[in-house]
Amino acid sequence: RGSSDLTKLILLDSLLQENKISKSVSEMSRWQAVFKHGRALSTRSTNKRAEQDNSGSMGAVVGGVSAAALGYKMYSEKEKYLVQAKDAEVTQEKYLVQAKGAEVTYEQKSFDNRIRQYNTPDMVFNHFASLQMVDKTGIKTTMMSPLDFFGSITPDCSIHPGAGSGVYEEISDKKLKTLRLDKSPVEGSILNEIGKNGLISYADYCFLLSLLSTPIRFVDTAFNLFDLTGDEKISAKEFAYVSTKMSHKLGGFGTYTDVDQSAILASNSGLLNYLFGKDRSKCISRDEFRMLHKNLLDEIIQLEFNEFDKDKTGSISEGDFCHFLLNRTRIPPSQKAKMLKRVDTIWPKKARGISFPSFKNFFLVLASGTELERGLFFLDVENIGVDLEEFRKVASWVSHNELSPHTAEVVFVLLDDAGEGRIHKESVGPVLFDWRQPRGFDKSSIHVQLGQLKI
Repeated sequence: RGSSDLTKLILLDSLLQENKISKSVSEMSRWQAVFKHGRALSTRSTNKRAEQDNSGSMGAVVGGVSAAALGYKMYSEKEKYLVQAKDAEVTQEKYLVQAKGAEVTYEQKSFDNRIRQYNTPDMVFNHFASLQMVDKTGIKTTMMSPLDFFGSITPDCSIHPGAGSGVYEEISDKKLKTLRLDKSPVEGSILNEIGKNGLISYADYCFLLSLLSTPIRFVDTAFNLFDLTGDEKISAKEFAYVSTKMSHKLGGFGTYTDVDQSAILASNSGLLNYLFGKDRSKCISRDEFRMLHKNLLDEIIQLEFNEFDKDKTGSISEGDFCHFLLNRTRIPPSQKAKMLKRVDTIWPKKARGISFPSFKNFFLVLASGTELERGLFFLDVENIGVDLEEFRKVASWVSHNELSPHTAEVVFVLLDDAGEGRIHKESVGPVLFDWRQPRGFDKSSIHVQLGQLKI
């Protein structure tokens, strides 16, 4: 009888617990409820077996464990499919944006920004590349269009978002000749010229990224790295050799092999075709290398400027210029708002504005990276900050161009939190010194070391 009463109590408790669970189903997912209920049955069945070891209690244990396992499996599969569906939805949305030319959403921009800033170069390339070349043997090679490259280095890019890793349009050599690529709107575009000659391979991407991230004063140093024989010319074979060293691969940097060199030389690379001809017989001189750096940088600057100058007036507001400077910085939103308010108070929307030449000169200052940092605070050994004129002087040294007084004043108002007419390293660093990181420039820039001095 005692055993019978115990069984009734256990059954009553089970019914009460099931009643509670049925009420909680509306507040939690069905999978979680099944899982928790299974664990409860398993626990109660185990306690019962300790008091009365019979086949009925053993069946309850098995049933409880089975229910728990089933609940866990259903819950895990639900989460897995939800994540896969979300990724597929974002990827499909990006693909449709590119296909239809629709406006890029905030979610897409944020996702692309995280890829640029925090992922390795090979992962960035795979995310933004939209094409795959298929050769006669069926081997596929992921490639970029010229505007894929622009999107891969431009935060908040709205004209050409990333398609997403694994989303490629497969094309053959024959189809490439008739393929219509999105074109850069810049007149005399070097990206369009590269596109006329083919696509951008991963080795090309690494080279172009390194070239863009090289300060003007070190362009000759970059040329010397490619000119292995020292004859003041770069041949296709020299380019292929150095490119294998520069190309980041999964697990680390690439290593030079004959296979790597042959693959680069034989690839349908628009950059190699543009520089060395399809037969790879041409060479590029030091002056041509400098011009390549200048033309590529000028076009990237123009495209970024056009992102703000929607009406093609040739100038942007001071507020838009400051938004460009603060984009993707690690400054708290509340502090950003205060900084922008200072600028908007002095220069309303229809103020003097920032012209394209002024925007370009300051872009070159930002692209110089540590050059600006070293030059700016070489003058500040007392740690008292630098004034407006000192800032203009150093910026002109770094960019090799005269910085306009108006542009320098806008930057000063933005960064001078105390209003004392001097800016300090603590306020300049998060804006000017870290500007290169969201573009991936810090991952591929040239580094020079002399003893313990690193540049």
